[in-house]
Amino acid sequence: MKIRFSQPPIDGLSQRRRPRFAPMPLAARGISPLPRATSSPRNWQRERVQRLARICRCLDRGQAAGKRLGKMLTRFNWVWRKRYYKCEPARRIRFRGLKGIYYQWKNGGRTPAALALHYWRGNRKAPMGQVIELANFCLAPGTKSFSAAYRKLATPGATESAYRYATPARLRVALAELLAHRRHDQVLERAARKLLGEVAK
Repeated sequence: MKIRFSQPPIDGLSQRRRPRFAPMPLAARGISPLPRATSSPRNWQRERVQRLARICRCLDRGQAAGKRLGKMLTRFNWVWRKRYYKCEPARRIRFRGLKGIYYQWKNGGRTPAALALHYWRGNRKAPMGQVIELANFCLAPGTKSFSAAYRKLATPGATESAYRYATPARLRVALAELLAHRRHDQVLERAARKLLGEVAK
């Protein structure tokens, strides 16, 4: 036969009916609560653009001084590999593809707008008016890729993939064949010029 022992009642109340007391506020204990960080997706993106613009300007000055781009990129990748955003300390800074970002900065006119992420929450549908405008950019002479035509849009309303899916299937196939033909012609032209240079020697 097992004998069960129970604790004696506390202040006339059983253990089960013991009242639960709320914890004392931090201010009453002389402890100041930590301020809650006010952050939004726009804040860290703005800080990212500012930091990248500063890095790109340093790369420009380094190249003007005769420094090698590869060594400078290696140094900046090492410096920023374990840092976090000031406006959002929980988010780690990740500058992947810093070389591509630098050329994006150069081709975009060396302005902070060239470093924007173009990030949207959810999937936005591309407006048909801009789809037609993008198709006209693809048909323009000299355009060799869909991405190049997308970069010509002044204020794109959606991502590049959204424009691809919004383009009618038959038109999308025709544009893809046209752009591929232009790239192939460029390869053939380069090969012919190379052979011409060898013959001229």
